[in-house]
Amino acid sequence: MIQDADRLRALHLPAGAMWLDRPYSSGELGWGAMDFDSSFPDPAKMIHDLHDRGMNLLLWTANRCSGDLFKEGSAKGYLFPLKWPAADIRRPEVYDWFKQKLDEYVRLGIKGYKIDRGEENEMPLLLENQFAVLFPKLSAEGMSAAYGNDYFIFSRNANDTTRKYSAIWNGDSWSTFEGLQVTVKNGLRSGTINFPMWGSDTGGYFAPPSPDNELLARWLEFSAFSPMMEVLLGPKRTLWDDYSPEVVGIAQKYVAAHHDLIPYTRSAMYQATQDGMPIMRALVLAYPDDARLTDMWDEYLYGGGLLVAPVTTAQTTEREVYLPAGKWMNYHDKQTVYAGGSTIKAAAPLGTIPVYVREGAIIPRGDIVKLNNNWEQKWTPKLRLQFFPTASSKSQFDYYTGSGVQKITAELVGDGLKIEFGDLGAPGAIEVYCKEVTGVTRNGVQLKPGSDYQYDPPSHKLTISFQGASKIAITGAGSLF
Repeated sequence: MIQDADRLRALHLPAGAMWLDRPYSSGELGWGAMDFDSSFPDPAKMIHDLHDRGMNLLLWTANRCSGDLFKEGSAKGYLFPLKWPAADIRRPEVYDWFKQKLDEYVRLGIKGYKIDRGEENEMPLLLENQFAVLFPKLSAEGMSAAYGNDYFIFSRNANDTTRKYSAIWNGDSWSTFEGLQVTVKNGLRSGTINFPMWGSDTGGYFAPPSPDNELLARWLEFSAFSPMMEVLLGPKRTLWDDYSPEVVGIAQKYVAAHHDLIPYTRSAMYQATQDGMPIMRALVLAYPDDARLTDMWDEYLYGGGLLVAPVTTAQTTEREVYLPAGKWMNYHDKQTVYAGGSTIKAAAPLGTIPVYVREGAIIPRGDIVKLNNNWEQKWTPKLRLQFFPTASSKSQFDYYTGSGVQKITAELVGDGLKIEFGDLGAPGAIEVYCKEVTGVTRNGVQLKPGSDYQYDPPSHKLTISFQGASKIAITGAGSLF
């Protein structure tokens, strides 16, 4: 595990956690003794060394009892007599017993779980639905008692109020393009039923007989624009051992992109807790009057400002993309503008996922969480605020700082653009995509071109640094839309 963590760093792949799938514990099924087997000679040191690398360790868990857990649970009369018995955690004494057992791992420094099982017709549906809430709840309570809010749980099966305790992962997808298609659909379904924090096993769970470079590349592209990005390592599926250098490069590009989108994704996650609008959102949620979107599943909005069109078929280098009402810009070149209500042909060579930015969008990006980054000396958090101004209305983005919301606004007024925001918790740079910049002031002070700000006419990109609350006035700054 430490070797894998070091390889992630060597490849400059931002990562905040690793998780261990079963088996990792002693006993027949590798789960139930609440320990680590002999392949982990010093678990406490391993967890400590991983933490020193900026990463936490998560474990596979389930409401299934084997090994010592089975023996003790059977003796106490706590278990359902299934093929793989579950504990009756509806009973308070059983609930407390299982939570205390999991605390063996909490005390070692484990900071999260990937919760499996629970929806396989192994027990009456009523019990499955109850356990889908109770097991994540007891897991979260044990974590919260030790770490406050600094832990992470994601589950395969969840029901109703489980969203308070757990994110969702897609379950065991087939490692095929058909599996990728079903996964995209499941991501949109999850958001639509108000489970916005979602992710999938990138590349699928059931590894093919030989590594499929194209499939993993396309899944990496898609996972970068998913709220949670997880990539499996193991026999015949370890990125740096089993895939081509081209795919390793694509992984570096899209893992970095996912990390850079954390400010945007985190803000969209906060919005979801306020109004239920998911991070990955089916287009029909934003454009309910457009009949062409009723059954559309292969493109979606990521937050309110980006339209993402993943490639989900093999040997594809371009795809059709339908753009709904409004105006859209190619997010890759930040030059080409399209009118909404039309279908376009998008170039999509391997390593490129078509993405479009909405007119008037504000996209906060940046490196605000260090995680395993040891490749950047004197790392400090930094933001990058992208503006795509519109002449038709005022733009606003509710930026979540981790403790509260700061409004970022942009409005074309008179002969220029006004941008304003409070303290966002980190310094950084403003990037405005506009034309004909003739002057810039920041907090009332006139800035000098070239030294205080840079404007590149070919790319129409204006760059201005900021620190703390800022009021920016840009003369000229016409909309590109």
